Amino acid sequence: MPQTVAGLLRHHLRFGLRLLAGPTTETPIRHVAAADTLADLGQVLPESLIVVLGATTEPIPHYEIDVAIRQATTRDAAGLVFAGLRSLPLTAVRLAERAHLPVLGPDTGRQAGELLLDIDRFVRGGASDTLARATSAIRAVLRAADLDGPDPVRSLLDAAAEALGCRVALEETGPVDQADPGAVIVGRHPVARLVTGLDDEATQVAIPAIAAVVSRMRQRELNHRFAPALTRAGLIVQMVLCDRAQLPQLVEQAFQLDFEVEQTHVVAWLRIEDAAAPDGASLARSRQLLEEAELSALQILHSRPGTWHVARLGGDLVIVGTGQSGTPLHRQMRSEVGRLIDILCGRGDMLVTGGLGTPQAGPDGLRHSAAEARVAAGSGGAHERRGTLVETDATGLRRVLADLYSSPLSRSLLTEILAPLDALGTARAQVGVTTLAAYFDAQGSPTRAAEALHLHPNAVAYRLRWVTEALGVDLADPDTRFALQMACRMRLFNR
Repeated sequence: MPQTVAGLLRHHLRFGLRLLAGPTTETPIRHVAAADTLADLGQVLPESLIVVLGATTEPIPHYEIDVAIRQATTRDAAGLVFAGLRSLPLTAVRLAERAHLPVLGPDTGRQAGELLLDIDRFVRGGASDTLARATSAIRAVLRAADLDGPDPVRSLLDAAAEALGCRVALEETGPVDQADPGAVIVGRHPVARLVTGLDDEATQVAIPAIAAVVSRMRQRELNHRFAPALTRAGLIVQMVLCDRAQLPQLVEQAFQLDFEVEQTHVVAWLRIEDAAAPDGASLARSRQLLEEAELSALQILHSRPGTWHVARLGGDLVIVGTGQSGTPLHRQMRSEVGRLIDILCGRGDMLVTGGLGTPQAGPDGLRHSAAEARVAAGSGGAHERRGTLVETDATGLRRVLADLYSSPLSRSLLTEILAPLDALGTARAQVGVTTLAAYFDAQGSPTRAAEALHLHPNAVAYRLRWVTEALGVDLADPDTRFALQMACRMRLFNR
């Protein structure tokens, strides 16, 4: 399809031309002709776009401009471009309007020869125009990236769209293939992709470069926005895991980072698993999913009201909501984290099990709510409640276990009790702990334990023999039974 003057003007960033007089027409441009003198105008073919170069070296008298418009009209020209004129005298404007001749001039001080060559490529099409459009789009994007504004990415996309002559948009919904030419990658993870309203060779050349610029801008934006939050996240991890004797020093650091640790906190604990390998993914895959979940949480929660902190702890994600006492913090946390879990599970490549603690005040409260959330998440995993947010009960066993788990000394002692089983291997230890827990829940009845485990009573009796031999304990001793039952409960809740 032939190009037109209207199409030429639509590519303003590429050509830098504006209409000085006459209409914006869709008349096809069949040829491009250069004219150094007025005598050259008599030689051009009909339906040509005439580029007058003479005005770039010295001013053209007004009467010569009028003559040029009359001659272009006589030759049925598609339009007239004065490469060195940014305005026309009034008589020339009236002549162009009466003749319905579009007269164009530059907005910028572009070289006349370069402008003529670019217009010729535009009209002829082909590989040279493809490269010129792609180059123009990349240059426009780089210029836009250097400008400050309220939405720099939006300005960049607008510049690309104008240079390419089609819509350029950022699509941020759904999974993105890292190999997609338009993938926007933050860190090592694709978070969005560029889509265009036209799929031709020019867009195919330009889009990867534009996506790279958008990726850098998104990374810079996230670094600026979340750097303080990520620093506080590291502190939160230390506060959750440290011995209580270290807490005062960490509280002092919290005040220096403007983390209002004395307020009320609610903690959510998210366990992230690979949907393709729920029984255990590779370390690299697990790290990738956790980083993607963290990035999604930062982006989603940052826009929500309230104060949020997101941290990684081992293979889990810890989210802390902080606010004044008496605010509906727990309800808001349940709503926002539940929404986040739905979004993460909706991706299709990850499974998320969440636990929610109760509102607790101060640094000790933060630790206690984190322990509650961790136990609740473990309970949800043990009962196959993936994709849900399990809440800690306000009273009862979970709170007792959470309190025990928040103490490094208690964790260490209860772990030591089961250490001989752990030495037999993960699978064998799990069988032993499950059998002991069922036996204690059945009040010491191998028959009822067998029913709960769907085993023959003889199998349960056999397991109990090798378990007690491995542990070196006497199940008839009340203190031993109590300690073992607490250890098994904690192990199963935190699995």
